[in-house]
Amino acid sequence: MGVLTLNRPEKHNALQYPMIMEIIDVFESIFKKKSIRAIIIKGNGPSFSAGDDLKSIGKEAFRFKPLKDGSIFPHHRLIRLIGDIQKPVFAFLHGFCLGAGFALALACDFRLATDNLEMGDHRITRGIAMMSGTSWFLPRLIGFGKATNLIMTGRHLDAHEALKYGIINEIYSTENFKAQAMEYVQKIASLPTKTLRYDKTMLNSSLLNDLVPSMRHEFNLHVKNMRTQDYSEDIASFREKKAQF
Repeated sequence: MGVLTLNRPEKHNALQYPMIMEIIDVFESIFKKKSIRAIIIKGNGPSFSAGDDLKSIGKEAFRFKPLKDGSIFPHHRLIRLIGDIQKPVFAFLHGFCLGAGFALALACDFRLATDNLEMGDHRITRGIAMMSGTSWFLPRLIGFGKATNLIMTGRHLDAHEALKYGIINEIYSTENFKAQAMEYVQKIASLPTKTLRYDKTMLNSSLLNDLVPSMRHEFNLHVKNMRTQDYSEDIASFREKKAQF
C-alpha cells in the first residue's frame, strides 16, 4: 500500500507548486513498483485540501515553464499520472476538499469520506476559473446539468449530498474512518492486480472513444488477462466450486 499525505495542516493543505512537484516525484517513483497494489492520497490535519495556495501560485502561474511531457502546469502532470498509473488510487477525504483539492479528488478512482466533509469549487465567486480537470471529470461523474449547477453557483456539498450526487463512494464516521476506509481499500487491493489494471485502463479509454473502439480495446485486454495466473487460478477455483478471492 502506498500512502501519500498532504502535509501543510496549518494551511488546510493548500497546494503549492513545490508541493505538487513532490507528489509527482512520488507517483513517478512508484509507477511500476509491483509491491504497491494501491495508492492512498490523504491530508494531514483538519482537511484534505482547501485548494491552491493563491498567495504563492497566483504569483508564479504565468512564469511557470511547461514540463517535459507538455503539461502546462504541475497540476496537469499530476492529474495525468493518477489516470495513467495502473493501480487503484483512493482519496481519503475529510474537512475541506475545495478548488484544486476537489479536482485532485475527482481524478482518483475512489473517494472515501468522513461525515464532516465539505467539498466543491467556489472559485467562480472569486473570479477564478477552473484549470486542473474539474470541467472534464465532474460532468462524467454526475452528468452535465448537475455539474453545471455546482460549478456555476460555486456551491459546496456536505458528505451526504456528495454521496447522493455520486461524487463519493462511501461515508464513514470521523471516529471509524481510518479502519473502515482501510478495510475498503484492502478489499479492492486484494483483487487480481492485472485485472484491476486492465479494467482501469478500459474505463479510462472508454471516456475517449466510441462504443466499437471501446469494445475492441476491451477484448484485446480481456485476451491478455486470460493469460494471467490469477485468471487461471480463478477459473480452476470456480470449476471446483471454491470461494473466489
